[in-house]
Amino acid sequence: MQQDEYKSVVGLDQVHVALVTQDDASAYTADTPEYFAPSLEAVAEPESSLETQYADNMPFDVMSSEGVTKLTLTTTAIPIEVLAKYLGKVFDAASGRLFDQGGNATPPDAALSFRSMKSNGKYKYFQYLKGKFSVPNDEAATKETKATPKPAKIIFTAINTVHEFDLGDITKSVKRIVGDEDTTNFSGTSFFTQVQVPSITTPDAVALSSSVPANLATGVSKTASFTLTFNNAMDADVVNRIALLDDTPALVSVTATLDATKKIVTVAHDALDGTTAHTLVISGATDIYGQVLANTIVKFTTAA
Repeated sequence: MQQDEYKSVVGLDQVHVALVTQDDASAYTADTPEYFAPSLEAVAEPESSLETQYADNMPFDVMSSEGVTKLTLTTTAIPIEVLAKYLGKVFDAASGRLFDQGGNATPPDAALSFRSMKSNGKYKYFQYLKGKFSVPNDEAATKETKATPKPAKIIFTAINTVHEFDLGDITKSVKRIVGDEDTTNFSGTSFFTQVQVPSITTPDAVALSSSVPANLATGVSKTASFTLTFNNAMDADVVNRIALLDDTPALVSVTATLDATKKIVTVAHDALDGTTAHTLVISGATDIYGQVLANTIVKFTTAA
């Protein structure tokens, strides 16, 4: 785990919404997300409980349950045509007016997404797959010498989907998806181009993609560091899984470092003897998925 994953959230933007067009046993689909409104705050309050069962005069089991999640969004003014769409109200484009049917209106199912800036400038992304909006508060006051903005507060109640997704080892319905730019392999580049849904990617078998020097290379520098490039992000312990042997064979002292992508290892070493065969050995290394790299050797001969 990277230390930046612990950074606190300090901002909020890019609140997007989309209508859910299908959610049943066969499929989950939604429209393309659209921008909702400039937002000041998002507060999520999941309903959850823990109940302790007692037996034989002692705690026997703890049972947990989770219900809906209520998100209170504080925003600037929300365009009335957007409100009408997501509250089930009628918007008359010809007159530019919203007709509120009161309790006769039925809010449609919607998906909600946004991101929060962290203290290091990276973002944490949130996608709620299904829920409904409730009518926001309306507040106004006379204008005084000092202007006092009256933000809107609207509640989005998130629930699990009906559709069950393949989550790898299990198939379950989903309430939300969370991503963090400081987490290996996550990218938020296209997060708001469509409603995010679970997708399980099977990683490629871990392998050494390339090495400098290459296997069986000759005329290799006696002092330059070596570079090992892997196809998958590697576990940090890979730096302890590398050994360098001379032709006797005796161990040569090395210091290995893993770069930020976790795919490139640089191996610094003591000066090597010239015109000598050496073997670089990688043994017991694993990638971040827990896959074990087959024992790998790189043979080379140094320059005179």
